[in-house]
Amino acid sequence: MSTMSETVLRRGNAAGGLLATVGAAAKSWWGAYIAWRLQRAAIAELKSMSDRELHDIGLTRSQIETAARGDIDRQGDRQMITHL
Repeated sequence: MSTMSETVLRRGNAAGGLLATVGAAAKSWWGAYIAWRLQRAAIAELKSMSDRELHDIGLTRSQIETAARGDIDRQGDRQMITHL
């Protein structure tokens, strides 16, 4: 009788592990999707700004997508702006 219940428990653990893996993958995918949507919204907002407004926040039009991804070295940008 104990062998039977051990087998049932092992199958239950395997199913729970699979469910946890699928859940973790779905959570990861959803997080990436939300981040992508926020990035696209930021890009759209920045593209709607005038060149003067972009200059006020330290960006050029060509830096919009890089800035939305968070790949801009802010220290380097400040140094370039002060030399203009």
